[in-house]
Amino acid sequence: MMVEYGKTLRMIRKQKGITLKRLADGVCSVSFLSKFERGDSDITLGLMTRLLEKLMMNFDEFLYIHHDYQPDNLEQFFKTASTAYLNRDVKQLKQLKSGQIKKWRQYGVETYHYNALLIEVYESIVDKDYRNDDVQEKDIQLLSEYLFRVEVWGYYELTLYNGTLLLLHPDMVIMLSRTAYEKSARFKDYNKVHDAITSVLFNTIIYLLGPVNQFHEAFSYQKEMSEFLSYLEIITIPESNLTERVHLLQLKGALDIRIGNKDEGIAKIKQAIQLLHDLNSTKMANNIEQYLQLII
Repeated sequence: MMVEYGKTLRMIRKQKGITLKRLADGVCSVSFLSKFERGDSDITLGLMTRLLEKLMMNFDEFLYIHHDYQPDNLEQFFKTASTAYLNRDVKQLKQLKSGQIKKWRQYGVETYHYNALLIEVYESIVDKDYRNDDVQEKDIQLLSEYLFRVEVWGYYELTLYNGTLLLLHPDMVIMLSRTAYEKSARFKDYNKVHDAITSVLFNTIIYLLGPVNQFHEAFSYQKEMSEFLSYLEIITIPESNLTERVHLLQLKGALDIRIGNKDEGIAKIKQAIQLLHDLNSTKMANNIEQYLQLII
């Protein structure tokens, strides 16, 4: 149902100085558009798309305005969950989980269940009083089964997986990250999904590199690391996204060090550090410099 979008469309139309007649021309009747803007009529996705095109606006921009310049509900959920997890806010995690369980029971939509499982995993990590020792493995298995079952991965699946990736066994991470890359391919030009798959690939590489205290141990994932780095090259990180490009250079250097090409790896990471200093990103540069000292 798109009736609720009518008032937002009218606001945008007026802000752009476009009359009802001008916007409706070639798309629908003036009376139909007027009814939609008042909330008295629904509209098809096709017509809505054509109206937004005449306003020189895509659906993402429209939804951002419609939600009062806030992320949509799904994006807001993941953002809130991540913030609560990073802040070790057990109370908020419990509230989020309770809300998702309530929606699952009310509507019977399984994705609310998976959202609750994601929060359950976060809660089991940050809550020292958490008692169910096997919940993490059980819930991760349910999430994994869902992700393998889905034919096409979009923003939701990528973000759900990204939230639990670091808790999986390496073989499972390799399989699911391949699945994520392959099954999200049709959305690669959609910015939100592009950013999500980029984040998944970065986290996969970081995970496979292993903890800094294991850099002098045998390394079993050189082939897989090269594979995931090649995926990042294929999807292409925009030139304007300098932070991610520097991060990629850092990870390439770390891989070199991990497989024994120490001098080459150090040179790449020092280049990344220098680039950040040149950009006055001193804190980030210092963080990478500390990371370098830990792995050499």
